[in-house]
Amino acid sequence: MQQQSVTVTDLYGFPIKVLPSQEDERRSCDANVEREQVVWMPYIEKERLPNNEGKLKEMIRKGIPPTLRNWVWMEVSGAKNKKATHADSYYAIMVKAGGDSAYKRDIEMDSQHTFPDHPWLSSPDGQAALRRVLQAYSVHNDRVGYVRAMNTIVGLMLVALNRNEEAAFWLLAALVEDILYPGTYSRNLEGCQVEMRALDELIASKLPRLHEHFASIDLDISMLATNWYLGLYSVSLPSETVMRVWDALFYEGPKILFRVALALLKIYEEHMLRVGDAGELMMRMRNAAATMHQRDVLLATAFDGIGGLPMATIDRFRELKQKEVEEMLAGRGIKAEALAVAGSSGGTSPAMEKAAKEAAEKMKQGFGKFMAGVTKLADKTAEQLTKMSTKDEQPASGGAAGGVPLAPSTSAAAASAPAPVATEPAPAPAPAPGAQGGSESVEGSDAATSQGGEKLSGNPFA
Repeated sequence: MQQQSVTVTDLYGFPIKVLPSQEDERRSCDANVEREQVVWMPYIEKERLPNNEGKLKEMIRKGIPPTLRNWVWMEVSGAKNKKATHADSYYAIMVKAGGDSAYKRDIEMDSQHTFPDHPWLSSPDGQAALRRVLQAYSVHNDRVGYVRAMNTIVGLMLVALNRNEEAAFWLLAALVEDILYPGTYSRNLEGCQVEMRALDELIASKLPRLHEHFASIDLDISMLATNWYLGLYSVSLPSETVMRVWDALFYEGPKILFRVALALLKIYEEHMLRVGDAGELMMRMRNAAATMHQRDVLLATAFDGIGGLPMATIDRFRELKQKEVEEMLAGRGIKAEALAVAGSSGGTSPAMEKAAKEAAEKMKQGFGKFMAGVTKLADKTAEQLTKMSTKDEQPASGGAAGGVPLAPSTSAAAASAPAPVATEPAPAPAPAPGAQGGSESVEGSDAATSQGGEKLSGNPFA
């Protein structure tokens, strides 16, 4: 029996399109949060979090009550301590200095396209608040400045923190400077590239059949997961689900990004194994993530369904992959330098040509392979959409106008490549978290199954 989608407003003010069964899932998760709030009451009264780390982790993994997130996030992330090392007026000073930020134009452009469906973030007041935080941070940390994806992270923070700009500023600082892998938001996204390669190793270990399948259809995991990591899932999951991910991220650190990625892949593994086209698989998986309203199921799978994930294991992979990425980037530099010298001298020497060829070969072995496949993948996705259009079909979880939600970009190539730095043209509007959710009609019987065997409705792979 087919279900018809309805549009509702989530807890953070985002309009989302959901199936009735998905709305039931949302309400069930909300009820669980209300029940858990009782556990937090003694600590609210004392204005102090539990000293027992195991107890605190258990509480946070079950979800922080929305009204407590400002307090708890600032405490567990280290943002409160970071703020305490600066003058009380520091944020105001940075806001004033941010008016002359080198990234001002890029931030102004991006703020206009950040969650345009959200009534406050799309308003002059909301966009001004977003600009202030981003510009202030760009001068506070001029080594990083501003990188696209920060806009959606801060935008979602602002609505979660009841528009508290200063808290959003310090939480962004804690993320970029202390929590995430170094270089995640560097100009060449070096840290993000390392994380993608580490994730690939974890998939090979935890989900070997899926890893082999990805290789067989020439799908590099970075094509799918780069946006997950750069945006911290801010435009990839429904906002209410993102908050649960961030609860754990602020306390447990970046391993949560790996756990959630592996959980998403595990939940839909059997369905992905039946998809033989990389473009179609990416489209379906994006829709699957966008409709993950059953946040309890996702987090339960992340924590209990993928086995142990010691930070030492992640760090070991990072160390190995850091060297690979550094060699790849060095190869790019050698090639660029050789070509620049050749251009200025009007020719090339045998040594220059050899250096350029060696650099090109290194790129092919590393990230170059990913970039080479982007155009091909875009063509596949376009072909798939054309077929669906001619058959008068829609993706199982189609976005606005029946399109494919490719956050934060609107083309398969842009969505699968690492997010561009702020010096490039502004992206298309970032969809509201979960705005892609729901379809006009979908068979509710072919649902994906979580680790615990619980059925998830509205399966985008159906």
